[in-house]
Amino acid sequence: MKRLLMVMAVLGLSLTPAVVQAQDPAGYTAPFADTMEARLFPLPVMIHAAEGWVKALAADPALVQLAAKRAARVPATDCAPAPLCLADAWVWTDADIALVDTRLRVLVRDPRLAKALITDHMRKSGRFARHARLADADLLSAAWRELAGGMNHAIAVYAKGVPPRYPKIDAYIFDIANPEYANVLKAHGVAIAAMRQSADTVFDPVLRYAAGLLRMNERTEAAPFRPLLGGGNAPAVATAKTTVWQDHPYPALLVFGHGPEDAQSRTGVMGHIRMGIAAAMFKRGVAPFIVVSGGNVHPNRTAFNEAVEMKRLLIEQHGIPADRILMEPHARHTTTNLRNCARLLLAAGFPVDRPALIVSDHMTIKYIASPLLAERSLQEMGINPGKVVAGPDQFTALFTPDPAAFHVEPLDPLDP
Repeated sequence: MKRLLMVMAVLGLSLTPAVVQAQDPAGYTAPFADTMEARLFPLPVMIHAAEGWVKALAADPALVQLAAKRAARVPATDCAPAPLCLADAWVWTDADIALVDTRLRVLVRDPRLAKALITDHMRKSGRFARHARLADADLLSAAWRELAGGMNHAIAVYAKGVPPRYPKIDAYIFDIANPEYANVLKAHGVAIAAMRQSADTVFDPVLRYAAGLLRMNERTEAAPFRPLLGGGNAPAVATAKTTVWQDHPYPALLVFGHGPEDAQSRTGVMGHIRMGIAAAMFKRGVAPFIVVSGGNVHPNRTAFNEAVEMKRLLIEQHGIPADRILMEPHARHTTTNLRNCARLLLAAGFPVDRPALIVSDHMTIKYIASPLLAERSLQEMGINPGKVVAGPDQFTALFTPDPAAFHVEPLDPLDP
């Protein structure tokens, strides 16, 4: 156990969460802290938490041999073509992925291992909800392949400079053409290789490498404000527990941010309009809470967080009580506004017998309630996080969260 705790510490993890997380559906409480690593790559973190799995992986000759081969790929000196070869050493190859898949399928035949990982963590956590209908071995296979793809994607974008889906707001910060950049990657690789622990699984070194790339690029947007039901959201979460929901037509008003494109403004102009509409509805008693959603998005690498700024403005300019405002401070797109709000509402125990009310300007709300956004959600996240239909007026849409929203998308490392 002592050795396991040492490994978890090196990975930036803990077996004991400080506060209930906003990533957990009803019936599941994660036994690990809500770190960036756990948010991006939950499978290897769950493997450390699931009884018997670390020992089983360490006893598998094929996986032990693969771990040794992967460690040997890391260049001890210069390689060519630099700097790409330095990053390529950490990538999961097709052969690696196939081998791990085969061995995981063998291990999960043990019913004790299957229960410890898949039943008790993977299924209950909702983090693999997209694959919930699959049999245990197929679910684990799909989760592993997503993990490998997510790690490879992080390396491709934040080490090799491959443009992400939204390069204007998500890209790397380095000039890979600068000869000095090779030294940066060399130093990172050597440092990560030296962090190897005796209780590591085959997954842990590349987890550290990918997470380190995000930190080097100052792309840790997924990490702050966690656990989300604590901190600035704790007063609202406490108030929700004593709220008489029947006194209001809707449980919450959802307001999505609008990021500015200049470095001085803290929120976009449409955000002010949306907040004004929502504040007026709140004062009429339409809902007992306002949920503000938006991360550090526009302009690129801004220090201002949309949800934080909207909460501040709702308090200062509209007189909304602080304990009636919940922040969802990670979303970077309208698709993830919906998904993250669904997670937050479900994890915080808001009623599910009626929809929440999305509040926006009269133009944007048409898009939010349109099939176009639902199609985009499926394309970019592989799920629809809930049902959206037209609301009672020109500023609103009805939103019923779906537990599928808890699925983690490793190809979006800034907001998985």
